[in-house]
Amino acid sequence: MTTPKMNIHDPNRAEAHGNPVTILSEEECWELAEQTNFARLGTFLDGEIYITPINIITDSGKIYFRTASGSKLTRLMIEEKVTVEFDRVEGGGAYSVNIHGVARLLTDSEEIAHAHSLNLEPWLHTEKIEFVEIIPTSSSGRRFRLGS
Repeated sequence: MTTPKMNIHDPNRAEAHGNPVTILSEEECWELAEQTNFARLGTFLDGEIYITPINIITDSGKIYFRTASGSKLTRLMIEEKVTVEFDRVEGGGAYSVNIHGVARLLTDSEEIAHAHSLNLEPWLHTEKIEFVEIIPTSSSGRRFRLGS
């Protein structure tokens, strides 16, 4: 017997229980991640938190993004624990999701070829030749019924 998928896009789902906030399951968080192409990357270095916009793609339970050499990549090489945060406001509802994970720069030619095959293109025509893979370790998310 298969369990029917919940409609994770329904802002009224919480309303059925009289609560304007619904906690999303890890499965629901990942379903939303699979539909997301823009997120924010949270990194940590020397006691400071850095939030950077990135475009992402998911594949086989992992998150990928491209980057250029620079401070973001340096922070990832020093501290591999990251979070990817994305949200959306639509109609009478909104959601916010955080996926925590471990990031690593892809260096193996087969892994790079696979990441390249995902057609992850930068929004700006800048050279971003490095591919980073994030392996999720946990997630959390909330759905909100707005105006409550």
